[in-house]
Parts: sequence; structure tokens; C-alpha cells
Amino acid sequence: MSYRVRKLPLTTTRDAHSRAHTLARLSRRRGKLPKSAYTNFQVMARRLGRHPFKLDPAIEEAQLEWLKRINRARRYNDAMRTLTRGEGFAVVVPVMKGVAAPRLDEVLRLLAGLELARQLRNRRVGKVVTLIWPCLDIGEWDETGMSAIMQRNGELDDIGFRGGDLSRYLQMLRGSLPGTGFSSLLMDQLSRDADEDPNVFKARLLLRWFDDEAVTYLAPTTDGNFETNLRQWFRRIPMVACVGTGSPTGGLPPGEPVPFPGVSATIIEGKVEGWLSKFALQPEEVLAGEARPDTASRRHLPEDSAVVVNAAKESVLGAMLRLEMGLEDLGFKPESEVKKALTSTDIGFDKLRQRAATETAREVDVNGKQLGKLFQYMLPDGRPQQEVMSLLHYLDFYGPDFLEGLRDVLQFDDVRHQAVYLAEEEA
Repeated sequence: MSYRVRKLPLTTTRDAHSRAHTLARLSRRRGKLPKSAYTNFQVMARRLGRHPFKLDPAIEEAQLEWLKRINRARRYNDAMRTLTRGEGFAVVVPVMKGVAAPRLDEVLRLLAGLELARQLRNRRVGKVVTLIWPCLDIGEWDETGMSAIMQRNGELDDIGFRGGDLSRYLQMLRGSLPGTGFSSLLMDQLSRDADEDPNVFKARLLLRWFDDEAVTYLAPTTDGNFETNLRQWFRRIPMVACVGTGSPTGGLPPGEPVPFPGVSATIIEGKVEGWLSKFALQPEEVLAGEARPDTASRRHLPEDSAVVVNAAKESVLGAMLRLEMGLEDLGFKPESEVKKALTSTDIGFDKLRQRAATETAREVDVNGKQLGKLFQYMLPDGRPQQEVMSLLHYLDFYGPDFLEGLRDVLQFDDVRHQAVYLAEEEA
């Protein structure tokens, strides 16, 4: 499957009560980040390099024990020691704690963090490690904790495991996943990595799917909010950047790493693209809450089908009467034939008018249902898609290649909202 990407600046007019308020906040009118933005990361790295970092041995040992629990691969321990001993710099990627199934916004932040770390290594900043950190509680960053998959009928199922009966959860998940060719593979991966602790469960899944160069995982925080914990760990580990917390163009923040914007994107599947084309809608209209379903459902239908049919009827009857007058001028008077034709035409148009009214009502009903699914796919639960949809939904429908394809098309230095089209490109 090929992927296409399109930038959506979302510069249309909205107010504070708009359903697209969050998307408006995530989007920017500016396009790509200026090259000067990366200077702040280099300055922060030099600043951190002047301060010796040596994590308390007890805290370091606790972090290494956590890594052993989620994955015993030596590279994750080596990457953690690089940070705890001040020999490299961390690009921090905050993820939600207490919910096992990764969500799309967490994936987009992680992809942005991996790309930023790669760019900083290319700029010879030093050893740069992508540090995944479960530190966000439900309620922070307007966090709902939902991680959902969508059924074929458009209904949402929240599959965010928060602890409890693990076998029952896996059984529920088998019944909830829409049956596809990838469902068995996905369930096998989930069963292998399953753990009663949702933080361990998520860590194993993320390290399975994002096994990049220089990646490691920080143990989840137990108390305090994100900002407090970030400043505390900033004094323990040389953190050069934090993904998803703001723009790097505003200078160096005191006592915390340089912010870097995460990617903001909407995934547009083939059927959704078909509906957008059918109703002549732009994704910007839907995401900004400016498309009206009642108007769109009748866009290609006559305002009053009865008026259209009656106008056609009058035109046909008038032509028939003119034909009769012409025949009379020639001395031919087919009164009975014309009368039968007029009666038959009148009855036929009456039936056509009734059928047109029935078909129009049916089409409006079908259009309304399709538009409802369109809005549900693009703004599930009335929220931006990335804040609701689970990564499991896309892996179930598109397989493990989905992540690589997504990574190839996203523009990580473009802070505008992006739309990724999953449908095949036309030849």
C-alpha cells in the first residue's frame, strides 16, 4: 500500500467554543521549522556538557532493574548508562502511564523524537539517546486516557488495558478487533508481551515496534505532575530536548530541556477519502468543524424533486401539444392517440415524482449515515483522531508495514497539521 501526505494549515476562522479548538491549538500558520531552531539544541548540549552528571547508584540500579523487566537486551542498558553517567544527551518522549495500548499521538511523538535524535547525531551534537518516559497522568494535557479501535460500523471500542485480569482482556481484545489478515499476527505479538502491569505491557510493545538506534525507557513516575518531574529529572540526566511541549524557537527555557513539537496528523483511510470526494468536502472543513452534514447530504440533490419532475412534465406535455397542433395543420387529427399519450405521460410523471421523492429521502438518509461515519473517523468522539485512536487499530488493518510507511511520509520539521492518505495512488 502506498501512502500520501498533505499539509493542512487549518487557518480557517474558529472560535473558542469550536469543536476543532484543540486542532487549532496544535496547528501553526508557519510551515517548516527554521534551521536556526536547531541552534538551541546545540547550545543546550554545550551547556549540559559543562555540568558533571552522575546519577545516584541506587536510582541507576532501579532504572536498570526496570529495563530488565521489560527487555533484557543489552543495548537498552548501555543506552541508559550513557545517560545516567553523563556521557550523552536524551531526547525525552513523554507517553501516558497506566494504559497499555499505545495511542496514535504517542506514536507520533515517538517518531518525532527518533527523527530529532537522528538529526542531532548528524549535527555532531554527541551521543543522543531517545528516552521514552511514561509520565503523563489522565487529566494532564487534557488527557482522557482513551485508546480506541473502530469497528467496521464506525463504533468505538476503548481497548486501553489499565490492569486487572490479563487473560480476560486478551479474550476481549480478540473479540473486539475487526477480523483482518493481520489480526492473528497482532494478537500473537500482544500475547507475547502481555503483562498485568500496563506500564510494562506498553514498554514491551513500544520497544518491539520502535527498535531503533540508541533507544531506552525510563521507569514511570509514581507521583507529582509532569512539569515537576521533568525539572527533577533534568537535574539528574542531561536532557537536551522534550518532544511535544512547545516550539524550539522561543529560546532556552530555564531548568528544563528545549521543547520540540510533536507531529500532528490525521490518518485518512480509503473509504474516508471516497466519502470526502463524494460530498466535495475538504479535510480542513471537517477537522475545523465547518462542514455541515445537513447541507453536505443534499449537496448533489435537487432542493425539491417534485418541482424538478413537474417542470420536466410540463415541458414534455407542451411538446406533445405542439406536435398535435402541427399534425392538425397537415390535416391529420389523431385525437384519441394524443389523448392516450397525454394520459400515459401524466400518469408516468406522477409515478416518477413519487419515486423521486422516495429515492431522494433514501439518498439523504444514506448520505447522512456516511457523513456520520466520515465525521466519526476523522473526529472520533468529537476529538482529534490522534487523541483517541489506538495504534492497534492501524496495525490490525494495515499490518506492521504501517509504521514504516507512516515514518517515510511524515514531515517532522513541519509543524502544520498533516493528513496521511492510506489509499492507493492512481497510476
